[in-house]
This record gives sequence, structure tokens and C-alpha cells, in this order.
Amino acid sequence: MRIGIVAGDEPIFTNRDRMLLMELSADARASLTRLAKVAGCSVATAAKLVDRLVRALDIRFTLEIDMDRLGFPERHILMLKFKKKPGEEFLRDFFKGDTYAQDVYLTSGDFDLLVFAAADTPINYIRWETDLAANLSDYEPELRPSEFVFPQLGFVPLSDGFVDFIREEIRADKKDRQILRELNRNSRVGYRDLARLTGMNEDTIRYRIFKLVKRQIVRRFTIAVQNPGYGSLVAYFLRYRFSKNTTTDAFPQMRNRYMNEGAETPLINTYPMIAPISGSYRSFGMAFDRDRKQALYNAVKWHSILLKKEEIRERHALITKPIKGLLPLRNLDPKQHYRLIWT
Repeated sequence: MRIGIVAGDEPIFTNRDRMLLMELSADARASLTRLAKVAGCSVATAAKLVDRLVRALDIRFTLEIDMDRLGFPERHILMLKFKKKPGEEFLRDFFKGDTYAQDVYLTSGDFDLLVFAAADTPINYIRWETDLAANLSDYEPELRPSEFVFPQLGFVPLSDGFVDFIREEIRADKKDRQILRELNRNSRVGYRDLARLTGMNEDTIRYRIFKLVKRQIVRRFTIAVQNPGYGSLVAYFLRYRFSKNTTTDAFPQMRNRYMNEGAETPLINTYPMIAPISGSYRSFGMAFDRDRKQALYNAVKWHSILLKKEEIRERHALITKPIKGLLPLRNLDPKQHYRLIWT
């Protein structure tokens, strides 16, 4: 069966496709032998299936980086609402050489732009944020930043420029940075090609990658799906008043909902990202589903029902396209990879 054939409102994907997508999400460097075993087919067939998935879904092979271990203590997510909307090409050029802005998404709804930013020091971050507001002042932006603590579920794709801000005490030298940059561009690249790209021999590269993984700087070789072919992706911010039931009732229900989303192994995770944030809002998330109505339910309505006693306030917007970075869509087992902070 060909990938992308539409039945009703959704493309049809086989169980093999789902299993391969999940395996590549967990380990983008999995060998074809491993992938063939997972899919229950020959190596040659596995290679064809993977190639077809890559083309059909516009899959990018990248890294999931532990930003704490890499020395990026300053992580923020910003929503911007403009009185006069700047054009898409202007924004692309504006953020193109920005090493602090990791991912920038055009949105439609309560805000017009969503930005993930990372910096090495608080001073450098506030300088960047101030310059951002000043340089966009002609468009009269309302800028609301929140501190992005860490993703409980999902990941923030980093732009290649992140390697230039690795602190000296992290002990990642020039060669490590070369390897990280190339793997961030294509985490499935072979050792022979990495040797050609970096000028190192294959044994050195194998050892250095092993050390980066062992030190947990690289949390995962993963993928980012850029064109699932169907569905809507909604970004949302939540603010609520705590009651006695928030941590004992609402939070556990949220956790169970997020963790059980993978029970039927959907093609793409319903919640590509869930994160606690600090500032005007307490939670940030992304919800993906077959249509905008269902995505909005997952993002807003369901939380409103659950947190009704906590006087929930929210802002949400449909992500229309990335103008820098990657969409964090993939298929990763939530039960295995959800990071617990509340029991």
C-alpha cells in the first residue's frame, strides 16, 4: 500500500509505517538490519519503506539535545501579537542569522508568532529580547515571554548555531562541535560521510559520539516530521489558580492523558510538546490532531474541563508554518519518555 493514499479525511499508513516511524523517532541512527527486524521484512524492503516515509512526510533527521548539560540555562518561549503584521519574507530574513532564536513559527489566533530562544547567560538573553522588541517596533508587537523550564514531553529542535554558544566548562572542543553540528543537520549520516565532512577518522568519530551520548549531551538521535499530510497543530499557553485539587487531582489526570496517547500508536503524537513554564503562564503545549476542531479540543477544551475549578485562562493559535527551525512532530512512546516532575 502506498503511503499518502487518502481514505476519507486521513492518509492511510500501514502498521509497518507506524513501527518504523516510532523506531526512527527513538533512534534515528538505527541500522537497516534493526529496522527490518522491527518491521518484519527484509533489509532491502526496510530501506525502501524508510525512503518512502522520508519523502512522504518530509522527515528531517536531527538531535534531541539536553540543553542543561550543554550549558543553555536561559530558555524562553515568546508569543508576539502585532498591530501591523510583518510579511513572511521579512521575518525569514530577520531571523535567518539570529543564533538565539532556535525555532520561529507563524501562527494564526491569539498571537501571530511563536519563538523558542536559548542563550548562555541571562544578560545575553535580555539583550537579545530587548533588541528583538526594538527592531520590530515598527510593527508594534505585544511581546509576552515565558521561561521555558524543560520539555516533559517532546523536544525543541535546535538550529545549527547552538554549537557556537557551548560554554568552555562543558568540555566540548572544536571536534565535538563539528560532530554535533553535522549530526544536528542529519543525525542519520554515516561514519564515512562524517569523516569526510569533519576531516576526522571514523574511529575518532565513533568514540566522540559515544562520549557525547554517555555524557547525555545527546539525549536522542531523532526525527522531525515536517509534512504529515493531514491535521492541525495548535500551540497553547495556560494560566490557572491553584486549588487543593490541582496537584492531587488535575495534574495526575493530565499526566495520564498525555502518557496514554500512544496506546494505539498513532502516526504522530497527539501532544508533540508539553512543558512547564514560568512567568505570565504556567504551562505550554502543542496539540496535533486530524482536524483543527479536534486539535483545539485537545489543546483548550479538555484542559478547561479538567481545570474549571482553577479559573483557567488560556491563549492559543494554529501553527501555520515554520519560518526558522523544524516542527517537533514525531512518534515517540509517551509512557516511556514522559518526564515526571509531579507524582
